[in-house]
Amino acid sequence: MSWGDVGSGALRAALPLALWGLVSAAFAARERDARFLGSARWSALCAFVLVALASAAMIGALLTHDFSLQYVALNNARETPPYFSAISLWASLQGSILLWTTILAGAVAFVAWRGTRDLPRLASTALAILFAMLSFFLVLVVTPAADPFVRIDPVPADGSGPNPLLQDHWLMGLHPPLLYLGYVLFSIPFAYAVASLILGESGDRWITATRRSALVAWALLGVGIVAGAWWSYAVLGWGGYWAWDPVENAAIMPWLAATAYLHSVMVEEKRRMLRTWNLALVIGAFALTILGTFLTRSGVINSVHSFSESAIGPLLLGYLAAILVFSVGLLLWRAPRLADRETMGTPLSREAIFLFQNVLFVAATLTVLLGTLYPLIVEAVSGDQVSIGSPYFDTVDVPLALALLFLMGVGPQLPWHGASRATLERQFSAPILAAAGGGIAALLVGLRGAAPVLAFALAAFVVGTVVQEMVRGVHARRTLHGEPPAVAFVNLFRRNGRRYGGYVVHVGIAVVALAVAMSQSMAVQKDATLAPGGSMQVGSRTIVFEGLHDVAQPQRQRVVADLRIVDGGSSVPLTTALDYYPNSTSAVGSPGIRSTAGDDVYAILAAYDARSRAWATISIKVIPLVSWLWIGGAIVGLGALLAALPEPRPRRRAVVVAPVPASSPASAE
Repeated sequence: MSWGDVGSGALRAALPLALWGLVSAAFAARERDARFLGSARWSALCAFVLVALASAAMIGALLTHDFSLQYVALNNARETPPYFSAISLWASLQGSILLWTTILAGAVAFVAWRGTRDLPRLASTALAILFAMLSFFLVLVVTPAADPFVRIDPVPADGSGPNPLLQDHWLMGLHPPLLYLGYVLFSIPFAYAVASLILGESGDRWITATRRSALVAWALLGVGIVAGAWWSYAVLGWGGYWAWDPVENAAIMPWLAATAYLHSVMVEEKRRMLRTWNLALVIGAFALTILGTFLTRSGVINSVHSFSESAIGPLLLGYLAAILVFSVGLLLWRAPRLADRETMGTPLSREAIFLFQNVLFVAATLTVLLGTLYPLIVEAVSGDQVSIGSPYFDTVDVPLALALLFLMGVGPQLPWHGASRATLERQFSAPILAAAGGGIAALLVGLRGAAPVLAFALAAFVVGTVVQEMVRGVHARRTLHGEPPAVAFVNLFRRNGRRYGGYVVHVGIAVVALAVAMSQSMAVQKDATLAPGGSMQVGSRTIVFEGLHDVAQPQRQRVVADLRIVDGGSSVPLTTALDYYPNSTSAVGSPGIRSTAGDDVYAILAAYDARSRAWATISIKVIPLVSWLWIGGAIVGLGALLAALPEPRPRRRAVVVAPVPASSPASAE
């Protein structure tokens, strides 16, 4: 039996299981029937095992170069290294849909076995919705729309190999799976939200049940976006990390909507407000994940990230339309039951700041959505092709980002309902001094322009608020419990991880803001055509071109430029290359990057003398603090992890029972 037989058979067996799971979960929710709920659980587990088996079969086919499968022949070659062969699972449309389906099947199994322990009727309804989603994606992968196991005849002796851009950096194994995990796991809070609407619930049980899954999905998507920026920086050879590419936009839009949700849901938990708003945000975030999938896989946009045009586009568009009609219709129907129980506090209250944040997050999402879809709308209506680039996005979204950074520091410092003047003075004196220090530091390092200086000042403001809160928390624990400082600090996260993990996330966002401000405003670039032994000066560094040499690798041929960075008394080697792949008509640049805590030296071999190797054109870019962008993303992920950790259960006090004397009446009973 071949890999194709195993994978194809597993997917075709999983589809009826998903359909049966949909029926049994819906019946269990309606009739409160435990037997049908048990059947749905086993259907979910078996479907997940089968879909995971199909993914494993595709990886096996890629690793063994089974070119009888069309997907393998188009996305693999005998020379492709094993690592890039394995991750070619998501190198093209059919494989990426298979990965999506596998993650979704895992989410369905998780809800079936863990989510239905509590709130069985709500969870069973959500499980039925998840089974419906899984059934749709299984239909895609068992029909010609996205079947990854289509065979070809005659079988070629070798395959075409992956896209050169997808086999040049290890991050290709990290970036797409993180995005897919973030996308797909948003289906869990969406399913619970829609289930609560179907059942007519007006409480926040669905929020409590999905708080952790929403946070994990948000964190995975955020870290995936940062990993994608790193991949773009390390592979594409342009020295940047964010170009407002349509597919980049498709990833950041649901992240922005989910960020708004994670903040506003705290208002509902504390003040019983914004219920309709929170449901709308969850629906919007999930719909944006499907929109991103449509944009990436329909072929309607041109992007280095997107796939070619296929028949899956109309199906995904119909799926998105069905989701919006069904969920928004339910929300409008149930709206009268979702009225807020309390009123908004003063403008200087935590709930008011969270509402302002939400408005800005939604505004940022809509501006990105408009800039992404406008060229498609114009082309569909008039046939004209227009493009909207970085100037539009920078103009409208940079001010929104700065305002959000400011509110990020303000919100946690304000009490619910409102704040007195004394509270404001106590909470903001130190952070304002930190902001002033940040602005002065920005000017001293040479930053000019309102936006970069403000970014420095506001990032310092945010960090100042976090440090202040943590110092106060440690002091309070030392006073109440007599704990040493280190123990008190650890217990802040053990006892209130959601709050203090959120503060760590804020620090990560502040670090990202600093990195963006410095790398965008202070980068220096210089190009020069040099003979071997020649040099050029870039800032305080001398870049020496030592010559070219060829490197033959199984999957590519490389022309490598040997450079040396001389800075004071240090001398560090650096290489950059042009790579030639069999399935590419042009060379692919591979930048050389020398990273330090202060800056990166980013080198590109732009051109060279192919005959005598007598010269080469080298482009050097010195980019300050850019590596802190990746560090900031890691801090965000760490903070989300801390916030998602369950709180420790309170210890049960031991009950000491005194022994009963033998002569007592009780001993005789």
